[in-house]
Amino acid sequence: MTLRELQRDAVDTIKRHALVMSLRSPRAQAYILTEYLWTEETTEAVSLEHAVAGDAPTWLGKLITAQLSDEHRHAALLRTRLADLRTAPRPPPKLSRAKLWWLERATAPYAGAFAAGPVVVLLAAAAQFEATGVRILSRHLDVLEARERASNAADPTADVVRSILSDEQRHARSCAAAALRLVRADERAAFEALQTRVATIDRAFGITLAVRYWVLVAALAAADRVRMRREAV
Repeated sequence: MTLRELQRDAVDTIKRHALVMSLRSPRAQAYILTEYLWTEETTEAVSLEHAVAGDAPTWLGKLITAQLSDEHRHAALLRTRLADLRTAPRPPPKLSRAKLWWLERATAPYAGAFAAGPVVVLLAAAAQFEATGVRILSRHLDVLEARERASNAADPTADVVRSILSDEQRHARSCAAAALRLVRADERAAFEALQTRVATIDRAFGITLAVRYWVLVAALAAADRVRMRREAV
């Protein structure tokens, strides 16, 4: 097993345990959904809006416009569910913006590497983010559906995650396919190097961030347990 595979498995184990802890905690659930909201409204949207604002082919403009519409719908679904949990979304942390800053600078050398222009870089980043989103949402939905089967009852958060995941799977495929459609045969080596760089940044601090995620979810879940016990007295 490679180091990358070990890291991926460790992150999955840590986050899956955190998701199980969140099931009985409204505040922990809200924290997780807020992280999804940050992704929908910042990371993915920024990349796509820059792409559609450029001199993109008509077919690509239509694809990105439709995808942005999906992202806005996802954000609305998440905000509605957060309201049901009586939680107001927090602004994204500086770390998420730092990641975008790092990504922009790390991929800057590739801005002129493709005949189609910088849109190739933006699509490569979007494809990576969407693929990561599919993995994260699939893990969460797996945990939620296990509880649905055990309790024989529908979970409103599962409905939201299921709806978003269906779109994200399509987005990951379409962004990757669009980028490849724009890349010429003699640009493939540069494109593969770009993909590697974007993936490396996306995976950066994976275990550290997973541990932070676990600690925050555990603290929120513990706080809710204490509150529920006090209310029951």
